[in-house]
Amino acid sequence: MLQLSKVTLNLEFTTPAVFPYWMGSTFRGGFGQNLRRAICTDHNKDCLSCELKDTCLFFYTYVKIEAERGYAPPIKPIILIPAFFGRTMEIEEKATLSVDVLFCGDFAKYLPHVILGMNLLGKKGLYSQRYEGLNRFYVKSIECGFTDKNVYDGETIYLRNLSLRDIEDVGRITGERIAVGFKTPFTGDEFPLSFERLLFLIRSRVIRLVNEYGSGETVPDVKGKGRILRCEKHYHRLERRSSRSNKRVFHSYTGIVEYEIKDMNDAAAWILGLGFVVGCGPDASFGCGFLKKLG
Repeated sequence: MLQLSKVTLNLEFTTPAVFPYWMGSTFRGGFGQNLRRAICTDHNKDCLSCELKDTCLFFYTYVKIEAERGYAPPIKPIILIPAFFGRTMEIEEKATLSVDVLFCGDFAKYLPHVILGMNLLGKKGLYSQRYEGLNRFYVKSIECGFTDKNVYDGETIYLRNLSLRDIEDVGRITGERIAVGFKTPFTGDEFPLSFERLLFLIRSRVIRLVNEYGSGETVPDVKGKGRILRCEKHYHRLERRSSRSNKRVFHSYTGIVEYEIKDMNDAAAWILGLGFVVGCGPDASFGCGFLKKLG
């Protein structure tokens, strides 16, 4: 149906660093600029008219606006998920920061491009215009998100250690209670999500991924009922510009929601398990709404 792979980039900083309250959009924008510098064969040509766009990671990740199916813009084939601290952070030289990357379909083959783009960004430094001489880093190592095996040691890429998982093989969630941690900001209108809404949003994201990067076959219907037992939420006001809506301020939440599951069919148990890999919510390209199982 669809293959996924996930890695964790371990970045080591060669200078002290200052991270603002929200660094997601700047991180991705900086990576995109340096990725194009690294792989573009003609910087004077418009991406949409380039004859190489069908094999270009930058085009698929930053330029393509028409999905294979439907009218919504396509989910990006690689999704960067930087850490979210919810406050300004200052770190010393030699400190490390972990960034997750989710690859959709066969886009895991572009792992060397990701390493190169990240290292070029690190050479200039995050927020280099605001913090000259600070925030510089390099990719020290990479682990597979499914097996924890070493994929890159700073010199050599070990692609044999990068696990590809078909979404049909992702484990199902069972039990009567589950605690879900929203580890990156969820920007939807409703929070906490009802259990039924949570299943709906995960399934919607899976459908878009399968249609864009997988087989395009039908994702089974889910049936599940549950209720919220407990919620701890934190409000975040994120400032970044949306290319689709021109919005500059997004209201979002992180937190922990504990559910009591009253009824769930096999498809719902599978979709819920997938949520901890692909996340949920309207902003997949910004890593918003990614989930973490607690307990």
